[in-house]
Amino acid sequence: MSRLQERRKAAGMSQSALANAAEVNVRMLQYYEQGAKDINKAEALTVYKLAQALNCTMEDLLEI
Repeated sequence: MSRLQERRKAAGMSQSALANAAEVNVRMLQYYEQGAKDINKAEALTVYKLAQALNCTMEDLLEI
């Protein structure tokens, strides 16, 4: 499970709710959660919006 998915589930949000809150495409969010796309290579603004919606830091979402 990706760190993004862990944070989203801990926040009690669905993928569509997070996508709407962060103003990102739900398909892109799914790709990041599944590891089909590397969140570490995502645009900083995208990671920032996701972090803001999940009330965490950007570093919390990156796969280290």
